[in-house]
Amino acid sequence: MEKKHVTVQIQSAPPSYIKLEANEKFVYITSTMNGLSYQIAAIVSYPEKRNSSTANKEDGKLLCKENKLALLLHGSQSHKNAIYQTLLAKRLAEFGYWVLRIDFRGQGDSSDNCDPGLGRTLAQDLEDLSTVYQTVSDRSLRVQLYKTSTISLDVVVAHSRGSLAMFKFCLKLHAAGSPLPSHLINCAGRYDGRGLIERCTRLHPHWQAEGGFWANGPRNGEYKDFWIPLSETYSIAGVCVPEFATIPQTCSVMSCYGMCDHIVPISAASNYARLFEGRHSLKLIENADHNYYGIEGDPNALGLPIRRGRVNYSPLVVDLIMEYLQDT
Repeated sequence: MEKKHVTVQIQSAPPSYIKLEANEKFVYITSTMNGLSYQIAAIVSYPEKRNSSTANKEDGKLLCKENKLALLLHGSQSHKNAIYQTLLAKRLAEFGYWVLRIDFRGQGDSSDNCDPGLGRTLAQDLEDLSTVYQTVSDRSLRVQLYKTSTISLDVVVAHSRGSLAMFKFCLKLHAAGSPLPSHLINCAGRYDGRGLIERCTRLHPHWQAEGGFWANGPRNGEYKDFWIPLSETYSIAGVCVPEFATIPQTCSVMSCYGMCDHIVPISAASNYARLFEGRHSLKLIENADHNYYGIEGDPNALGLPIRRGRVNYSPLVVDLIMEYLQDT
């Protein structure tokens, strides 16, 4: 993997629009290479410290036997606190994990895209993950950020296009001979890139002739309009998903899809199940959409919380992830 100079700056306080738990810190991970620098904004959650003799499976708070990190990745036009990520970070920390949830460049509180003309390409996402991975592989950064000299990346949880970055990065780690995570959790990841092109064409009929389209997303505490160039979309649509099957068998995979996903076809769920057959756990949530909100008229049979007038299935997603981690 490429060498770069990576530093960590733990902030005394987060931006005013971000609320942290007592066990969390807002950090910038800065990468400098060939005289160019960029920052990845992140929140690190430190594990809950409990007496291992009092931990039990029923309360869902088993301490990890080793120092393990869970990395949470968001999708398109999103950020580190989106959907289930804040709740999941809390539950993982209670379970004994260190947790790092990041903003990819061009999103949230991280630096702008390297080249606005290219946008947030998959290659840029992979570079961001390479930077973040150095906080695990470099001893001095481990001590500074995680307050421990030994830690391993054990879990990656990714949503939507973040899942493609997760799987591609694992291939990159494997090629470099670096340790791989034991658990890869794919939340509503796309399988067939042609569907993305068709969706963009349906929503923006002239996007190819115009060189892209406008989208709205979170940036530094506000929702802003920004341009999505063709290169960004095609970098995702062109991913060869079947090659993910070459990820070593030591990596267990879970997929979680809403059965009423309006962005990614539900066929992606069965396709990933076949791709990782023998080491894959599939969870389907009835009445849930791409971001795990209930559809109109959802009877809310589970009595889940309501958010923005819709059933919020994120707590169920988190429960399913935690059950998977306890069982594998």
